Amino acid sequence: MRKFTLIVVSLLCLSACSSTADKLENSANRLTTSWALDKPYSEVAAIGNRPIDQLTVERFTFGEMIGSTQLADGSTIYRHIAPGAERTTESNFGIVDSGSRAVNLRLSYFKVGPNGIVNDWATGSVPGSFSKCTWYIGGIFSKCEDQAEVKQTLSAYDTVVRTQSKQPISSWGPVLAISPSTESAQSSATSDGQTTIGLQ
Repeated sequence: MRKFTLIVVSLLCLSACSSTADKLENSANRLTTSWALDKPYSEVAAIGNRPIDQLTVERFTFGEMIGSTQLADGSTIYRHIAPGAERTTESNFGIVDSGSRAVNLRLSYFKVGPNGIVNDWATGSVPGSFSKCTWYIGGIFSKCEDQAEVKQTLSAYDTVVRTQSKQPISSWGPVLAISPSTESAQSSATSDGQTTIGLQ
């Protein structure tokens, strides 16, 4: 798993251009999520949470499980969300310095068969947290603005991700039931009955 993490980091460090960065981020997400193919879902979900993972310098995880969906063919879709690509900018204008930090959230979906094995995956990213700071006179004075992560519905996340074959998850077949997880994520019902999810 460490090999995939290093490749992901290398890909994301190559770009200074926003559009190129988006493409590299997408490639990195797809490479990372593809690791789970043909593996037991229990192993995939445990990545980053095992005792041995606490000892590694570069800790990787697919993040919290935010919802599951049962399909008519007996498969189950498990949705995970975790901090993904981080982008920082810095500028200097004499006695005024400024910088920003944006962290996107990586969505990782796993289609798991009745045998517990991941037989397909989907991934995408959505905006996460954003902060911007301005420093005056060598950092003696500073002003920072933080933007919290925006909560979105599961259905909104579902429109973002694409499968291994770059198709929407609707290509996985008819849905029987959707079960949002509130075990380690914040959730609230909207007026239209949908569920919004946001990391704590």
